[in-house]
Order: sequence, then structure tokens, then C-alpha cells
Amino acid sequence: MRPLRSILPVFVLVLLLQTPASIARAQDDVVHARAAVIKSRSLGLVAGGRFPDVGAAAESWAERSPGPHWLDGGKPSKEAQELLARFERASELGLRPRDYATPQLVAEAKALAGAGGADAARAARFDVAMDVAALRYLDALCRGRVPPEAAHATLRIAKPDFDVVPAADSLAQGRDVDGVISRVQPPWRHYRLLLPALARYRSIAKDSTLVPLPGLPKTLKPGAKYDHAAQLRRLLLALGDLPVVQARIDIADTLYDSTLVWAVRNFQGRQGLKADGVLGPGTAQGLNRPLGERVREIELALERWRWLPRSFDEPPIIVNVPAFRLYAFQGPSDAEAEMLPMDVVVGRAYKSDTPLFTETMKYVVFSPYWEVPSSIATGEIRPHAMRDPEWLEKNDYELVQGSTVVPASGSAIAAIGRGVRVRQKPGPDNALGRIKFMFPNPYAIYLHDTNSKGRFAAERRDFSHGCIRVSAPVALAHHVLRHQPAWTSEKIEEAMNGNRPRQVNLERPIPVLILYTTATADESGRLHLYRDIYGLDDELDALLARGYPFR
Repeated sequence: MRPLRSILPVFVLVLLLQTPASIARAQDDVVHARAAVIKSRSLGLVAGGRFPDVGAAAESWAERSPGPHWLDGGKPSKEAQELLARFERASELGLRPRDYATPQLVAEAKALAGAGGADAARAARFDVAMDVAALRYLDALCRGRVPPEAAHATLRIAKPDFDVVPAADSLAQGRDVDGVISRVQPPWRHYRLLLPALARYRSIAKDSTLVPLPGLPKTLKPGAKYDHAAQLRRLLLALGDLPVVQARIDIADTLYDSTLVWAVRNFQGRQGLKADGVLGPGTAQGLNRPLGERVREIELALERWRWLPRSFDEPPIIVNVPAFRLYAFQGPSDAEAEMLPMDVVVGRAYKSDTPLFTETMKYVVFSPYWEVPSSIATGEIRPHAMRDPEWLEKNDYELVQGSTVVPASGSAIAAIGRGVRVRQKPGPDNALGRIKFMFPNPYAIYLHDTNSKGRFAAERRDFSHGCIRVSAPVALAHHVLRHQPAWTSEKIEEAMNGNRPRQVNLERPIPVLILYTTATADESGRLHLYRDIYGLDDELDALLARGYPFR
């Protein structure tokens, strides 16, 4: 062991060398090295090796606070260590730790902490990499990783205004870290309800013995024998469809009994399936779906929630296409008590998909004409009329040239789609029913009543040519006209039963969002998972798989 007197001079020399001036010079060296890295927009220690996506924000941060932001005496600060721990848990919020270069940054932080001191260039690289990861992490939580139009070309939603730099600086300063991370995320209750569902499904996905269920017959009916009923019971218990108190009842494990039937009905209801307790092919497919895929559905739903505005001038109307549901908000929050929900029919998958977009409802039309789209008029109506000229009158159609109704002559019928258009008169047989709700858009999509009520009883409701049929048109009419007291129930009913169209402008136009998410959570904590009817989850998943900078 070296004598203490031989060590002390060296220690004193080190202290003397670490003068305020030398410390300032070392910090200046890091600041200058940081500036060069930020200007280059390129750094091997960040995901993707480049950061054009947050380069401007990094520059702005450096102008406000030159840094270093994440170093203390040349070593990673406790705030840096705390943020790295957050990155390691990013999956709890539906993000991927590797998108923030977490393994590389953790390794570099350990190396810097163990070293006697890093040179300015290395310290600057680590500090800028932490800046980039922090900016990306916060922006992802606030506004999503990819813009909505990158995933769905027609869905153009302005990104929420967000100055990410003050939030990131709060993390670097260790100020209210939990509060900052919570506040940057969407304020919507149903976004927050998805987070515990994600944790629960991520946990049960670790049990590889739950699925698939072996030996399922083509159809398993109540009371039938099923040799693997015990595994079915375990799965339904894990998914939350079978309460623990019922799962403990001492019953035979080879019988599809009433308890299991009840739990399967719960499962079917959450999946948008017919809740009849019969375990047929659709239900079997849902039960056997890999749990990791369900986790991914929730993660994609969280991404889509982050695209939405933080507030609306008026309570919006939202249609979730794969759920076949409409939600008319009646207040400023998304509390279920403040919503008018109803079933809808949407566009037929892969043939006439309903486009995703946002617009503003400006008026309604009572007792509307149905202006038949040219593709339907030429492809469906003209052949009927050419075989039977009286078919048009029987079905309340008329031919229009310019603004004039013309007789249904052979030449006029032949000219359908070539200067002659078809419309259906108002009345009980009109395809639009008795009212349509208009939010003018380039896709000629609107909400409307229908004369085909039976479609709402179907398990899967993608039947239309693209427009959206609503199951409760009278309730929706009351909702959109609720600020116009002259429109009483009697007046609405009278207008809906008229024999000519009547347009009513809304005094308060209403935001309408046609959206797509296959995972939702309700206020009871139940997770609802729907079919990816248009295959859009796969498209978004592929985009996110690219990683930063997502370009």
C-alpha cells in the first residue's frame, strides 16, 4: 500500500488543476463539440444514425441552453440515468426501447461513469444522443411517431401544437418528471384506459401455454364434451372474461358447461362477435390468436390516439370503422355518459372501403334524394332499366339531365352515365332513408339513415358503397340540432316524413372524424378487439417497423 504522504501531493495537484477556468474550458469544448454534432444531424449513437426529425428542436434547445444537459462532472447525471430507465420501460407506453437507442446509451453511460473522464468529443456525442432520444420520446408520446397521412393517405390531422424543448429541458433538470411525461400524452380517458390493458396483455403473453387451444371441434355448443376445457378456463380467466370467483367452482374439466359458455359470451362481446356462447370458427380464431398480436393491436391503437387533437371547438362525432360504431360526444370529455353511441354500416372491405378523414358537419337534409353515384348507376341500375323500362318507376328512380327530369326512354336509359344521371325520390324506400348528415368532402361520403335496417343485426357490418349508415338517425338528428330549439321532436319527425328534400344548416358545425382502431378499452377496463377489416393495422405496423427517422 502506498504511503498516504505519497498520494496527497497527486490529489492536491488534481484539485489545483480543476480550477474554475479549466472546468469552464472543458465545458466550452463540450459545447462546441455538441454544436458540430447537432449541425451534422448525424450521430452513430442515435437510432437510425441520423436525426433530421428533431434536428431543429435540438438546435433550439442548444440556443436556449448550450449544455451539456446530461453530464455532471463529465459523467452521466442522475437525470440521465433516470431517463435511461424510462427508455428501458418505454414498452409500458406502447413504444419500443430500441427506438431510443436504449441499449447503446445504457452501455455508453456505464462506460462514461466508470472512466476517469471523457474527452470533449465523446462527452458531446453522448449528450446530444440523450437530447435526441429525449426529444423523440416526448414527441412520440404527444403526437405519435409517424404522421397519420403516412399510414392512411386520406387522414390529414394537423399535429397538436407542442414545443418539445421546454418539456425535454424539464427532464434534464429533473423537474416534475412524472408530471411532464403524463401531461405530454393525450388527455383522453380512453387513451389512458388502454395503458393498463397493455400491461395486462403484455404480462399474459409471457405464458406460452395459454394458446392455441388444442382439439377444438368445428363447432362447440353448450353442454358438449371438450377434453381441454381446463385450458379454455385458464385462458378465459387470464383474459378477464371469467372472474376468479367463478373459475374456482369445482366442476368437471371435460365439459363445456354453463360457466364457460357465460365466459365465452363475454369474450365474443368484446371481439365484436355474436355473443351466443357457441364456440364456432370465428370465436375459435379469436381465442387462438397469438397474445403478442393482441399486444401489438393495443400499441397501434395508442399510436392512433396520439394523432388526435387535444380539444375541439364543438364536441365531435367519431366513427370507428372496424368497430362499426359511431360516438357522438355531448360534452368536452370522452366520458361514456357524455356520448351517444350507435351501430353503423361501413364500406365493403377491399371493394368500397370507407376512407379515413376529418371534416366538419355543416347541414342535414331531411327526406333527401339519393343522387346515385355514376359507378352504381351504370354498373347496376342501367342494366336493370334496359331489361325492364318500368323498373325505374317501380323503385322510385328518375332520370335527370342537367337540372331537368327527363322521361325514362330507351335513349335516356342508354345515356345513363353519359350526361344522364339517376336519382331516387324521397320516401320510405329511399336508400338514404329519411335523413342524411352532410360534412362536404372530396370523397362524397356522409352519414345517413337507411331502408335496409336488417344489416345492423349482422356481426360484420361492411356492406355499403362507402357511405356510413347509422342505426339511430332520429337520435342523431336530435343530437346535431340540439342547439336549435325550434327543431322539436314533432318538427324533426314531420321533416323526415316529407316528400321533398329540406336542408337545415347547423348553427354550430360539428367536427366529424372517420377513424380506424382495432383496440379500445371501456370505463370498466374491458378491452375490445376488432377485426382488421381493411388490413390497415399491418400497414401501420410496417411503417413503425422502419424506426427513426421514419423517412
